[in-house]
Amino acid sequence: MPAKKVGTAGAKQRQRLVKKHGVTTSENDNLSKGMSSLVPKDYRDSGRFIDSVQWNLEWFGAAKSREKDKRRFDLVVDILATLNSDLFVLQEVAGPSEDGRYPGIMDSVAEELTRRVAGDYRVAYTNTGGEQRVAMMWDSDWLRSKSEVAELFERGHYAGNKKKDPFAGRTPLLGYFSLRIPSGKKQEPGADRFDFQNLGVHLKAMEEGAAQRLESAGILADWLKNKAPLTDNDVMIMGDWNVPPDAACWKPFHDMERADTNVHFTDINDQSDFSYLWHANRDQKFVSRIDLTVMSLSSETEYKMAGRVVRWKPIQDAIKESKNITDKKVKDVMKELKDTISDHMPTISRFSIAK
Repeated sequence: MPAKKVGTAGAKQRQRLVKKHGVTTSENDNLSKGMSSLVPKDYRDSGRFIDSVQWNLEWFGAAKSREKDKRRFDLVVDILATLNSDLFVLQEVAGPSEDGRYPGIMDSVAEELTRRVAGDYRVAYTNTGGEQRVAMMWDSDWLRSKSEVAELFERGHYAGNKKKDPFAGRTPLLGYFSLRIPSGKKQEPGADRFDFQNLGVHLKAMEEGAAQRLESAGILADWLKNKAPLTDNDVMIMGDWNVPPDAACWKPFHDMERADTNVHFTDINDQSDFSYLWHANRDQKFVSRIDLTVMSLSSETEYKMAGRVVRWKPIQDAIKESKNITDKKVKDVMKELKDTISDHMPTISRFSIAK
């Protein structure tokens, strides 16, 4: 997509955000001023690519994060403006109140991104989940939702008779989009379109959740194989899966991948990488790679990168300078970024279909 001008929020706009949404920003925060340098250049948007980014924002906009968000709101906006993705799939974000008294936190983010001329963003949330919802935010300059972005099924649809909900109450959010393919020297939106489905998920955590994850994987794999193609053959499932790609509970996707060359899972989620910034203990390098992507693509659709972790540049630099990932310097950088922004890093999928 063409580069979009990113400015600095003005004082009046900041005051209006504070008054309308209860958001306090940090005008003179040094980390905020340099936040765009967190994102390596390879992952910044350009007119040659179609990008979809998924990110768990760790209680963003929640009551428990009110003090953290005074600083974090601007940082998140700066990062999203730098990534400048066509579509963002998000977890752990506070949603709007049922009575309309206040919007969801991503509405405030979309408003600020639009004000900065970083895109004309729209937002949709799951209906339930309170302060830990799944959400999607897309740039309407490039993407049109072909149907309402909505939950795949109602919360608790697969629970009953005292049975545990395989999705732990976090219903997947489904969007069906039509993207205007960039064309010409200026890489502006053209007449040709690329249609695809994107399903955002936040699956059950913890070791004791393995049985629920296995059941949810079976439900999602069945949808991907039998139901999704009735709408479109280009499909992505993105989100926080809470365990690595080689976990036994993902057997339904492992089986699909072996049986269908157009399905990608283990080959696009690098098991040796990490997306979660908690060190488990002194001996382990990191908790794991738990923010994952599965793709079922039509034979003519090709990706440039898929499920790639956007590893923050300060972490990359610290690892280069240190002996290993458990060195104190690396752990200190991770802790600062985790405490300031989120305990997850984003992942990105990129398609090269520009003409």
